[in-house]
Amino acid sequence: MTPGPRPASARAFARAGLLGNPSDVYGGKAIAFAFREFLAEVRVEPSARLALPADPEAARLLGAALGRLPEAARQRLAAGGTGEPRLAVRFHTNIPRQVGLAGSSAIVVAALRAACAACDVQLHPAELAERALAAEAEDLGIVAGPMDRVVQAYGGLVHMDFRAPRGPRSYRRLDPGLLPPLFVAWDPEPGEPSGVPHGVVRARWLAGDPAVHAAMSVFPRLVDEGLGCLERGDVAGLQRLVDRNFDTRASIWPLRERDLAMVRIGRAAGAAVKFCGSGGAVLGVLRHADEYPAIEQAYVRAGFRALQPVVAP
Repeated sequence: MTPGPRPASARAFARAGLLGNPSDVYGGKAIAFAFREFLAEVRVEPSARLALPADPEAARLLGAALGRLPEAARQRLAAGGTGEPRLAVRFHTNIPRQVGLAGSSAIVVAALRAACAACDVQLHPAELAERALAAEAEDLGIVAGPMDRVVQAYGGLVHMDFRAPRGPRSYRRLDPGLLPPLFVAWDPEPGEPSGVPHGVVRARWLAGDPAVHAAMSVFPRLVDEGLGCLERGDVAGLQRLVDRNFDTRASIWPLRERDLAMVRIGRAAGAAVKFCGSGGAVLGVLRHADEYPAIEQAYVRAGFRALQPVVAP
């Protein structure tokens, strides 16, 4: 008799893109990191039937995640021939909604981790990332790329090459000690789901828009140069690349005025600034850590929030 699942919990952290995004949707490259301050946690427990949270969006994400479990886990979770997982699923997240910090993918990654742990099934981080992407992109129809899921599956600071075929050799964890002083600032007023601006740009890409195709060819080169800057400790060079990453994105991306305000505040204080994800939050690269308190005050005065991220394992 196949043993049933056991109670299990798992986490996934928010992420910030340092360079390269949004080219991950288009076979590009990226460097990004997961950070401790924001996370999603999912707990699963044996149950007579599938029980998902009342929150409809969370239930949608969690259901899609469970639908992408490996066969070994699905067999252990199947209830009496119905194919429905015998799990009660709960979740908690403090990741701000719709600000481009990968809150939805964190829920999906944490759910896959928790359900696999409940069944004593191991997933390689690269496979975990692909299953999480398939749950959102294929099953829920969200326009998304692999970057968020890869960073959340691997943890830490990750260099990623998304040229096909993607697999474990496509990703490499870097020493977080290579990073200069950073900050993350975000808008407490939720924006639009990340799939909306991604969808606009994706449609232009598919239509052969030369501006979009030209921009997507720039981002991988920024990643290659940025990796060298990190390894040499060239903060000024990295700052130039981070600013160029945002400017290139701004040339093709629908932008909100509040997002532009966050970029201007950081740049006015001497930081290099770009989006963490699709808008709603920005990553800043500082020359010196002692620049942060004044920058934080500037963001707070403008109605935003800021923190200094600690890279998550």
